[in-house]
Amino acid sequence: MNTTPAYFIHGFTASSKANWFPWLKNELQNNGIQLIVPDMPNTNDPHLLPWLQKIEDVAKELNDNTIFIGHSLGCIAMLQFILKKNIKIKGVILVSGFMDENPMVVQKEGLSQFVEEPLDVEQVKALIPHRVVITAIDDDIVPSVATKKMAERLGAQLIERSNGKHFIDRDGFTQFPEVLDLIKSIYSK
Repeated sequence: MNTTPAYFIHGFTASSKANWFPWLKNELQNNGIQLIVPDMPNTNDPHLLPWLQKIEDVAKELNDNTIFIGHSLGCIAMLQFILKKNIKIKGVILVSGFMDENPMVVQKEGLSQFVEEPLDVEQVKALIPHRVVITAIDDDIVPSVATKKMAERLGAQLIERSNGKHFIDRDGFTQFPEVLDLIKSIYSK
C-alpha cells in the first residue's frame, strides 16, 4: 500500500465530482492509494493565486513518491505549484493540458494569470522524473496542438488518442482506465 496520497487538480468550470474524477478516486482507493481531489475556488472565473493557495492547503504530504494528476487548467496550476514548492516528486499525468498561452476560446483575465510567467521547463524536468501527457486529436476545448507542445517542451511521454475530445462526461468520460494504469505504472517505477 502506498502511504503517500496522490493529488488531482481539476480544470476550468469543473469540480471534484465531475467527469471521471470520482471514479478514479474510488479505483485508486480500491488499490490502497488515497487520491485527494479538492474543489478548486471559483472555477467559472479562476485566478492563479487562490488556486495555488488551495493546492497548498490540501497537498500536505509531498515527497519523492508523490504523483499529481491534472486535467486541462489543473495541469498548469499544479506545475506552477510544484515549481513554487521546489520539491522533487515521483511524477505527473497531464490530461488535455497547456502552458505558455491560453489556447481556449474563453479568454478571461484570471485564466491569463496561469500562463503569464513562463514555466521553468528545466526545473520541472529536474523535479518530476516521470511525466506523461494525454491528448485527443479531436479535443474541442484545448486544441491537441497545445497539449502536444506542452509534452514536447516538458520532454514528457505523449499519448495521443484519435478521439476522446476533452475527456469529460459529455464526451462519454465517466471512467478513464488508461489514467489508472498510468498511475499504477508510475508508482511501480
